[in-house]
Amino acid sequence: MSHHATRTLRELGYRLTPQRTLVWDVLRNHGSHMSAEEICERVNRQFPNVNMSTVYRTLDLLVSLSLVRETLLGPEHRTFEIEEEDAHHHLVCRECGAVEHIHDTDLRGLSAALDVGNSFLVQEVTVFGSCRTCRQADVPPDRP
Repeated sequence: MSHHATRTLRELGYRLTPQRTLVWDVLRNHGSHMSAEEICERVNRQFPNVNMSTVYRTLDLLVSLSLVRETLLGPEHRTFEIEEEDAHHHLVCRECGAVEHIHDTDLRGLSAALDVGNSFLVQEVTVFGSCRTCRQADVPPDRP
């Protein structure tokens, strides 16, 4: 585990089990969104006896401690990634599932526009569309 995660878990009285360490390492090394199933598959390469419920419990703990971010990238499509200091949002391709980050500063006031009368605090925005690769694949070739 990174120093920050190790310190946070220890300060709050949580044990650094091999399973917790492996889940963290898989997420940190992958560097992007992963499903719990993908995480479990990679953890099992090193520690074959870890089951899905252990992975979900570990992810729930890491999310509750703000070490990992859970994002819904579509109906019933939960993904996890290491929590970043800078807030970011997601662009998701409906065709291939590719995910790109877009940072708060790139939204140019969207959060403020949605915060009508301080009644709605925007935490995360997910925009669905088509990535450049999928759009280019859908374009028919030029005909002579």
